[in-house]
Amino acid sequence: MGRLWLFFVVASIGMALRFLVLGKFEWGQLLIVSGFLAGVLLIWGIERWQAWRDASYEGAEDEDVWHTHMAERFWTGKKRLFKGTKKMGEFWRFFPLPWQRIVNSILSDQNQWYLNLSFAFADGTSVQIIEQREKLFRVNDTWHIVQNGAVVAVARTDYSWKNKLKLRERMIVEIQGKTLFFQSPEMVSRTEVWLDGKMIAEGKRSRLLRWRYTFRVNEGYEEWERLLVAAYVLFNYAYHQ
Repeated sequence: MGRLWLFFVVASIGMALRFLVLGKFEWGQLLIVSGFLAGVLLIWGIERWQAWRDASYEGAEDEDVWHTHMAERFWTGKKRLFKGTKKMGEFWRFFPLPWQRIVNSILSDQNQWYLNLSFAFADGTSVQIIEQREKLFRVNDTWHIVQNGAVVAVARTDYSWKNKLKLRERMIVEIQGKTLFFQSPEMVSRTEVWLDGKMIAEGKRSRLLRWRYTFRVNEGYEEWERLLVAAYVLFNYAYHQ
């Protein structure tokens, strides 16, 4: 939408200057400018509808299954997190600086730039996923995962030829000296979390309700459960799943 809005502004200024300087006006140009504006309004309406669906989501699953609805990824509206039938918290995207949203909307193909997430859980736990951006253009992205004010984990994407040849998307998360792998075969709506050769959690995207996501953590990893949920959300944002 940002690019369409930029085209609309530039075209409007150009048409106005042409009229003021040359005294010429063409209905065809007005039609083109109007088309840009119509496109902006259409996309804005779709995104706001998706954001409303996310914010009003209510669902039910087994007691040990987390679930949420993630249709819209650019705006900063809150999305709900449930476990079973119980609401467990909310999360939202944020931009530390206002200009970052503008740059992201214009230059990023899938709104991936300046990706930061904040989670507020019902038990008072807070988790922030903060992007570590040293260069504007780079191969892999890195985030600090902050729980209650302290950095407890580091996540990074793993774009490599090896993963590309295996048609696999993967993110590496380091928690308390342990290395976890979030991975998903491309074009498959399933995410697996591996630790020491063992799958410890699994996430799925509903085929019928496309933007509904579920996540189950195996027994024995309750201490990391909220961090794993937050990392799973990040994985889906980062790889636009």
